Amino acid sequence: MFSLKILLVAIACVTIPLVVAAIMIDIFYAEKKQVRFSLRRTSMWYVSMFTVSFIPAVLVMTLNG
Repeated sequence: MFSLKILLVAIACVTIPLVVAAIMIDIFYAEKKQVRFSLRRTSMWYVSMFTVSFIPAVLVMTLNG
């Protein structure tokens, strides 16, 4: 149960910076490609960053625990 609480805190700490980073990446991408800002594309950036950064950490935590 203790590791679940740590996992939930880690999700909360990781999610907010990833949202900000996804928005900034989409703004720079849209500026470079001369297209409009897109929430759909921003959500794709967020999902990809979340998958790359957080899923391996969860796997390591659950496999070692």
